[in-house]
Amino acid sequence: MSQIQKMLDVKGFFDYCINEKCLENNYEHTLKLLHEFGYRTIAINQVIDGNDLEQKKKKKKGEPREASSDPVPEPHKIINVQGCEDMNIFNRLTIIFSNQEVMHKITKSPNYKKYHIIAVLPTTTPATLFVCSNFDADIFCFNPENKNHVKRNRKMYKQLIDRGYHFEIPYSPAIEDSSKRKNIIHTAHLYHTYIKSRNVIISSSASSPSLLRGPYDIINLAFIFGLNEQQAKSSITHCGRQVFINSVGRRHGKAVMFVENVDKSETQVDKTIIDTKNTSEEIICLAESDEEDMETDQPALKRVKQ
Repeated sequence: MSQIQKMLDVKGFFDYCINEKCLENNYEHTLKLLHEFGYRTIAINQVIDGNDLEQKKKKKKGEPREASSDPVPEPHKIINVQGCEDMNIFNRLTIIFSNQEVMHKITKSPNYKKYHIIAVLPTTTPATLFVCSNFDADIFCFNPENKNHVKRNRKMYKQLIDRGYHFEIPYSPAIEDSSKRKNIIHTAHLYHTYIKSRNVIISSSASSPSLLRGPYDIINLAFIFGLNEQQAKSSITHCGRQVFINSVGRRHGKAVMFVENVDKSETQVDKTIIDTKNTSEEIICLAESDEEDMETDQPALKRVKQ
C-alpha cells in the first residue's frame, strides 16, 4: 500500500477536537477511553490567538530587540499506546483572529505546515469575509462561551461549503454550562436554517476525560442540534472522513493519481483497437466492394408464364 493510500485509509468514528488539557496528565488513559468508545480517528487540538500576534508599538531607541520566534507552537507529540494501534491520531490547529493581516504571518510559519487539520474562528465580519473568499482551511468553528454577534447570511455559508469547509458543533461545553448550551443550540439551529445542517461535524472539545461521550450518545444529542438521523450519523462518520480528504487535498494538491502496472493482455487489446481505428477506411471500402459483388453474383430471376 502506498503512502497516500495509507494516509487516506481512515475510518470512524471521528472526533477532531481533543484538547491538550484533556491529555496533559492522563494521555494513555484518555486514548484507551476513546478507543473503548469506538473512536478510530481523532485530532489533538491546539489553539492560537491571532490577536496576541498583532504588531505592538514601536520600541524606543536603545531598547533590546526580542529574538524572532515562531508564532505557531510546535505540534503535540503523538505517542502510540498499546492496544490502540488501529487509531489514527492527527494534529489540529485552531486559529482565532479578527484581522486578516496576521494570517500571512501564521501561514508562513514552519510549524504551520506540520499540522494535519486547520480550523478557523473569525471574530469579526471582515475576518469572516476573508475566510469565505481567500483562506483555505478545513473546519469553521465558533466560541460557545460568547453568543455569535457576527452577522452571517446564507450566501456566506454556501461559499464556505463550496470551498470544502465543515461546520463544527462541540458537545462537551453544552454539558458543563447552561449558557454555553444555549449558545451552541442557537448556532446549531442557524446551520439548520441557512444550510439545512449540511457539512456539520460534532466534536467533543473536552477539557477533561469525564466530559467525553460515546458515538451513540452523540447521535441522540444531535437531534437537539437540529440534525436528522442520517445527518447525525454522518456527522461522526462520513463527514469526518471528508474533512480529512479535504485536508490532504489542501496540503498536497487537489489531484491525486495512482500509478499501477497494466497486464500485457490488456495492452494487446488496446493495440488491436488502435489498429482497427486506423484501418477503418479500408474496412469500409472492402464492405462496399463486397456489396457490389453480392449484387452481381445473384442468380437471374426466372420468367413466369402468364
